[in-house]
Amino acid sequence: MRVLIVEDVTLVADHISELVKRHLPGCKVTISYNLEDARYCMAEEVYDLLLLDLNLNGEDGFELLKSATAESFHTIVITANREKAATAFDFGVLDFISKPIVESRFQLAIGRFLNGNGAYREKLRYLSIKSKGVVQLVSLQEIECIKASGNYSEIHLGNAQRYLHDKNLESLMRILPDSFVRVHRSYVVEKSKIKKVLKHGGGRYSIELRSGEVVSLSRAVYKESFLRDY
Repeated sequence: MRVLIVEDVTLVADHISELVKRHLPGCKVTISYNLEDARYCMAEEVYDLLLLDLNLNGEDGFELLKSATAESFHTIVITANREKAATAFDFGVLDFISKPIVESRFQLAIGRFLNGNGAYREKLRYLSIKSKGVVQLVSLQEIECIKASGNYSEIHLGNAQRYLHDKNLESLMRILPDSFVRVHRSYVVEKSKIKKVLKHGGGRYSIELRSGEVVSLSRAVYKESFLRDY
């Protein structure tokens, strides 16, 4: 497991590194003290977790955050600025730890990372997506469904646009709000975008979305209560 710490204060960075090694034994830790070095590290290595301070000696960590949340790894924000942290939830961070760092709170955040329980899923407003080398924000309100695509996820918007996200379906489910439901091993749909359930006989079902797109529906999910009105 690889962990990237982005923190401009050496003593704080070293303390975070010690905590990481204590609670994620055996992991490889890299420390970046500025945004330029962090971008270089992210381009050169594949990480599992980013621990990011949003205020790096006057540099705005949000620029890195937008890029980071488009990547395959998860991000935990560590900062003394609670207002910035609240905004960070819009972009799909897994958790927020305030400074000064309390070890029990740090341990809780690491537990959420390991167990897949995003702390602020209902606050997510956008997905950061890389398209032709540029990171753009896609509002959750525009998303109808998400399709598994190997190690990636294919984001389907209601206007028929498609984007490829670097997180796989399981990773996205860790940060998406409860309005996004897994209806098949290959599909997640936004509940308000469901138009109707289609029955094909022989125990086969599918869902028609408001755009007209049809996605697979598993028999197990078909029996769940949230589909009874369709």
